[in-house]
Amino acid sequence: MIRLREYQKTAVEHALKNKRSTLVLPTGTGKTIIGAFFLKRLFEDGKIRKALVLVPTRILVEQTYSTYTNLGLKSERIYGIFSRDRRVELWKRAKIAIATPETVYNDLNIVDADAIVVDECHHAVGDDAYAKVLRELDCEYRLGLSAFIPRRRRREIEELIGEIREWSVEQLKKYVAEWIADIFETKFNKKEMEIYDKIDRRRNFAKSYEKLIYTSALKYFAKDGALALKESLNRKTKLAKLLEDLKEKFKGLRDLHKLEYLFRAFELYEGFEKAIVFVERVVVAKRLFEILSECYKTALIVGRKERKKEELEKAKKANVVISTSAGEEGIDLPTADLLINWSNTSSPLRFIQRHGRIMRKVGKSVKFVVYLVTPDTIDVDDLLTSIDQAKRIIDVNVERSALEELWKISRRRKIIDLLTEPMPIEWLIEISGRTKAEVQFAVKKACEEGEVIYIYTHLGKTFVKREFANKLEKFKDFLKPTCEGKVKIDGRRISGDYEKIKSKLVKRLPIDGLDVVVAKRVGDLIEYDHRVYNFRIDNLYILDLVLRNAFS
Repeated sequence: MIRLREYQKTAVEHALKNKRSTLVLPTGTGKTIIGAFFLKRLFEDGKIRKALVLVPTRILVEQTYSTYTNLGLKSERIYGIFSRDRRVELWKRAKIAIATPETVYNDLNIVDADAIVVDECHHAVGDDAYAKVLRELDCEYRLGLSAFIPRRRRREIEELIGEIREWSVEQLKKYVAEWIADIFETKFNKKEMEIYDKIDRRRNFAKSYEKLIYTSALKYFAKDGALALKESLNRKTKLAKLLEDLKEKFKGLRDLHKLEYLFRAFELYEGFEKAIVFVERVVVAKRLFEILSECYKTALIVGRKERKKEELEKAKKANVVISTSAGEEGIDLPTADLLINWSNTSSPLRFIQRHGRIMRKVGKSVKFVVYLVTPDTIDVDDLLTSIDQAKRIIDVNVERSALEELWKISRRRKIIDLLTEPMPIEWLIEISGRTKAEVQFAVKKACEEGEVIYIYTHLGKTFVKREFANKLEKFKDFLKPTCEGKVKIDGRRISGDYEKIKSKLVKRLPIDGLDVVVAKRVGDLIEYDHRVYNFRIDNLYILDLVLRNAFS
């Protein structure tokens, strides 16, 4: 059971005593846990029958559900994509319902709650779905949670939820990282998603050289917006030729689908001194410069030729700096305290260089990074790739649960759905239509997440989804243990045959992977075979399968 920190105990007691309150604490200090314990106490004291937790995105629905489940709080996730009948059933049986405000607002006539926890409650103003729900629901207990509430929103939020109480970064300094990351889902609308899917399908069946061109189109579209692709379609390029038939459809799309979320980031971190916004395409950087110059003192860095002394001086004096890759190196902006990745990069080097622009210990003790990412697109894939590799070199302060939920809404995750039958990487590449690098990343990530396992066969590493592990039994010639060897686990070595090692390891389940060296006698010689199983072994069947394979 999680033990609350002193400030968390104080926060929970304050919320219970006041019945209606808004708590503002820095990112990374466990606001979700405060909300969970607030409801836990209300249920234990018999003061409520049903509760509602509002969160802004699908990622946070899953993340919050995971936290509540780990705390032993029975809850239900309710999504708008569920059928009406299923939602009616879920609302009826849920003691704690976790949903986005849009879903709740659409179902107001069937929603029943005595208490409501509002995560990211700074959204609860005006015509936002948060505010609409709070105006309609009659809950005696209300708790709002946020990392920051802009001054102009405070009065309305206090009226809808409750009086604001704040804990500063200085008060909680020992609990707060030097920089904290936040992920904003920048969703495509229906038309945008349809066109993206059409290009993606073409890429899957394209020849290798065309596949690269289609990949570029997908990246321009998902990372930078339709404006980037429109510009490319107006030139005489191979990309324009391949997408000629879609040119008219692009004219009706939003130029910058991430723009709304960029302004949300500025509002959330309203007290920033200097923000850097990294953008891939020059045309998008220039458009953003035009738009943001109306609200902020803005500077633009778009190419090495333009990196003159006067341009850098403008960047130092600006509140917002819009930069392409030209600003990833060599720009010294130590006062910058907010980094926004409009276009996510798959390069760990560029990822680290970008973060290096704001990580010098000057000015504020805590700085913030925001990733604007388009769900179910290559944008998610590239962000996951860069984080996965960069975290080996620097601390990447993105919560693991947030990365797990990102993985679930990525395109590469869908590659894993094909592994209902055992197969090597080469087969998966062929049937998915994806590149070798994409498939290798997807399989590696799925093994780390415990979704996929493998054994060694005549095909090489042979992968399958965990729920279909029994299908590996067809490779019976590779599951007949006859050798002895050593297993390395937690820095220790265990020697013996299959039965001896199995009897010792079964007591240590679950195990996060195995490193096995097997000794095989070939005539008068002994050959050593080294096999590594990089996935979680959490039950007796998987352990037995792995050891039978390793000692064959």
